[in-house]
Amino acid sequence: MIRAAPLMALLLLAGCQRPYALDERWRPLVAVVERPDLLVSDTVSTTLGTRVYVANLDGWLRRFPPDSVEQEALLLHEREHSVRQLEAGLGAWLARYLNDRAFMWREEQLGWFLQLRRLRDAGRPIVPAVVALALSDYRNLSGPMVGYEEALAWVEAVLSGAWTPEDAHG
Repeated sequence: MIRAAPLMALLLLAGCQRPYALDERWRPLVAVVERPDLLVSDTVSTTLGTRVYVANLDGWLRRFPPDSVEQEALLLHEREHSVRQLEAGLGAWLARYLNDRAFMWREEQLGWFLQLRRLRDAGRPIVPAVVALALSDYRNLSGPMVGYEEALAWVEAVLSGAWTPEDAHG
């Protein structure tokens, strides 16, 4: 938890420029706000508690326009993180996410499942290899979250209906 505290404090204190307020249906999420560029990729959305942090709000809104399937899919993913963080306690959840690769992978599976299924159900093209590559780039303090081959097999299982969230609780 000590390692997670500086990151959490920086994100909580640095965001807050011109928030994009979210509709009630996304509760417990309340807003998307800008965060410092120095932490992770400028295309990554990071949820802490009730806010989604992005490097550039205008860019985020161009990639995920209001009322689009893309925004809805991403917010389903991020809301899942928010709910689970608040249930577990944000500090405890974050400390585990930053240090336990298996926990991080389960948490991302739950969010990505919702995101991928929403995109698929809306007829959006999904390239499993591209998603798997993105997932294999996720890292925490203990190393890579998942390998490319495992991520690819998982994405294909989600899209075919062979994987459900219950499978993550093994």
